[in-house]
Amino acid sequence: MRILDERREALVGRERALLERLVAFLEEFGAPQEDVGLVQRAHQDLEELFLLVIVGEFNSGKSAFVNALLGAGIAEEGVTPTTDRITLLRYAEEAVEKGRPDGVQEKGYPNEFLREIAIVDTPGTNAIIRHHEELSRGFVPRSDLVLFVTSAERPLTESERGYLELIRDWGKKILLVINKADLLADESKVEEVRSFVDGGIRSALGLTPPIFFVSALLARKARAATNAMERDALMKASGFADLESYVTNLLDEEGRVRLKMESPLGVVDELNRRYRGAVDERLALLQEDFRTAENVESQLELYKEDMGRDFEARMAEIENIVLRMNERGDAWLEENIRFANIRELFRQEKVSE
Repeated sequence: MRILDERREALVGRERALLERLVAFLEEFGAPQEDVGLVQRAHQDLEELFLLVIVGEFNSGKSAFVNALLGAGIAEEGVTPTTDRITLLRYAEEAVEKGRPDGVQEKGYPNEFLREIAIVDTPGTNAIIRHHEELSRGFVPRSDLVLFVTSAERPLTESERGYLELIRDWGKKILLVINKADLLADESKVEEVRSFVDGGIRSALGLTPPIFFVSALLARKARAATNAMERDALMKASGFADLESYVTNLLDEEGRVRLKMESPLGVVDELNRRYRGAVDERLALLQEDFRTAENVESQLELYKEDMGRDFEARMAEIENIVLRMNERGDAWLEENIRFANIRELFRQEKVSE
C-alpha cells in the first residue's frame, strides 16, 4: 500500500510540474487571464475532494435528481430556474451554508455520500437567464466526473449536443442520465429513446457514455416509503439502484484517484490543442514577416546597385564638367594673362568681361 502511495505522490508531483510549466507558457505567450486561471485552478483542485458535477438543461429534473441521489431535499426544486449559482454540496456534521470568494455557494450536510465526494449543482443550461448557462459552462473544466441529466420528454436536444461537445472537448468522463423515465409508457419506448440518444451521440460527437434511465420522482417516493416491499419495488422501478451501483464501483478509492488525476490532463490537452493552433498561426505570420524582410533586403540591394551605377554616371558627368571648366580656365588664362596684356588686368570692366 505504501508503494502505491509513493507512486501516486510521484505522479501527482509530475502532474503539478506539468501544470506549472503550462502556466508559465501561457503567461509568456500572453494568453488571457481566464486560461491562466483555469490551469491554476486545476492545480489547486488536486487538493480538493472528488468533484461530481451535475449538469443539464433547465426543467430536465436536475435538482430533483440531486435530491433523489442524496435522499434529502437539499437542492431547491421548481418550474422556474431555481439555481442561479454554482452550489457545492459537501459533508458537514450539521447543515451549514456559506458563500465563497470565488462566487460558489457552499452547502454542508451530514450525508454519507458526501464524505468522499463533493457534488456540484450547476444552473440549468438553455434557460432564459443566459448568465446561468455561462456559470455552468465555466465550471465544466473543473469537474472530475460529469452526470449529464436530460429529460425523457425531449432527450438530446440540439443545445444538449453542443453542451456535451463542450464536456467532451475538456476530456471529461460522462455519465448520461435520462430522467423522468416514468413518463415512458413501456420498455419499447425506453429502448426507442435509448437508441435515439445513443445513435445521436455516437454520430455527432463520437461518444459512447453509459446511459441510465431513472425517475427521480419514484426514487423520492421509495426513500419516503415505510413499507420495505413498496420501497424496494419503487427503487427498482426508479432505476436508481443500477445508477448507484455503477457510480459506487466507478468511484471506489482507486477509481476516484484515477479520475481525479485525469481531470487536469483533459484541461491541459484542450489548451494544448487550442494554443498549438495559435502558435502555428504566429509561426506562419513570422515566416511571412521573414519572407517580407528578405524581399525588402533584396529590393534594397537592387536599389543600392542602381544607385551605385547612377552615382558613377553622375560622377563621370561631374568630372567632364570639371574638366571642361579647367580647359576653359586654361584657355582664358592663356588668352588674357599675358605680359603684353597685363595692363588690361587693371581695367575693371575688362576683367569683369
